[in-house]
Amino acid sequence: MTGAGTKVEATLAHARELQRAGLLRDAEAAFRTVLAFQPDQPEALWAVGVLLRRRGELDAATEALTDAARHAPREPAVWLELAAAHAEAARYEAAREAAGRALKLQPDWIEPHALLAEVEIGAGNARAAIGSAQRVLKMRPEYPPAYVLLGAAFAAGGQLADAEAAFRRALALAPGDLTATVQLANTLRDQGRPAEAEPLYRAALARAPDAAGVLVHLGDAYVGMGRLDEAEQAYREAVWRQRGFEPGWANLFELVRRRDDLQRMGEVARDAIEALPGSPEARVMQSATLVARGDLAGAIAVLEQALAAGIRSPRLRVALGSALRVAGRLDDGAAVLAEAIDAAPGDVDALLEYGLVQRARGASEEALQAARRAAESGRRDARALALTGTVLSDLGRWDEAIRAYEGALAVAPGAPDILVALAQALRHALRVEEARLRCREALDRAPTHRQALELLTELSGGAP
Repeated sequence: MTGAGTKVEATLAHARELQRAGLLRDAEAAFRTVLAFQPDQPEALWAVGVLLRRRGELDAATEALTDAARHAPREPAVWLELAAAHAEAARYEAAREAAGRALKLQPDWIEPHALLAEVEIGAGNARAAIGSAQRVLKMRPEYPPAYVLLGAAFAAGGQLADAEAAFRRALALAPGDLTATVQLANTLRDQGRPAEAEPLYRAALARAPDAAGVLVHLGDAYVGMGRLDEAEQAYREAVWRQRGFEPGWANLFELVRRRDDLQRMGEVARDAIEALPGSPEARVMQSATLVARGDLAGAIAVLEQALAAGIRSPRLRVALGSALRVAGRLDDGAAVLAEAIDAAPGDVDALLEYGLVQRARGASEEALQAARRAAESGRRDARALALTGTVLSDLGRWDEAIRAYEGALAVAPGAPDILVALAQALRHALRVEEARLRCREALDRAPTHRQALELLTELSGGAP
């Protein structure tokens, strides 16, 4: 072995020791020293990629791991790590390909199957995710993380009762498992059972008191129970514990917006931008505040400036398309949203907003196509089904509209606006008694719902 080769081996050994000791920055520096001598050293490339990925530097991680895979194409662990980096960057097709390479090299390895399930959940392909999770269970029956994965796949497909059963099975096998506890609570909340979810969130917080994500979920449960002050307290505690936790800011903002509190909307948006200066979500909050104040031009300017500054996100383009639609700039809005869909073809929010813009333009067939794409994305979304029903109603296709609205209610039981829209379609289909029943159901949920009251009065010949 040459002197340089001896030095590389010694530095590699030292880097491994640093990594085992948890001294990750020092380990990375040592691995990079190896690469300075031997740029194609696979282990060093792989290790640097792993460390970059864990630090969230996904583009740099992908570059290092791609190099590692090129120089060590028969190492399944390298392909798996590359797949994980692609998945975290939402490059789902590349993630599938890399995970497939890992499986080709080691077909009985459980981790690539598990990662493929997570990839398909992220990509909105619930059926494929369920299949991958079931393969994991077939390989390792009674494996609690596999049941958690299966539950997440069922939840992504809107099969909430199946998701609940999977999470309960995971907890039966691993009592107290934090992930299964939180996921079960989320599933109960999403089934309209927030009171059952609350104690599970509390149990999770007893084990992980600084878990900002659990605090946000707890806040969501409080919203579902109408306990808005407690919800706000939970969201504020989440962002106090983890200042840069974007979901906490987003949910806090939505809560104060729901309360029509313009002053606090502005304050939350300002604080979010200070905490997350490069966050697309913070800019969306700022623009939403301006929209609420009637300053559409200002809202559009904020979003255009964020895009010009290099803050890239489909969410920004969706918000910009929405603001342009409200401002009556329908062609501009359609163009922006088409770009968002090109960048993320399965983005439900982009498809829905594109459908709304096309409907406003009078392009009913294009609107219907967008709504159906959103509804078929793999995530059962009540908004997508409701928009499908609305466009079908525009076209006078009442029986199809009724089926779409009924599908939306299966996902969002009791939603008053959807109940009223269904009642309108039933009336046009001459199913008057069913229309009355749906109006009354909407009023049970929202006694002052204006459209429900007006329609029921009309259907009842002047007396609701």
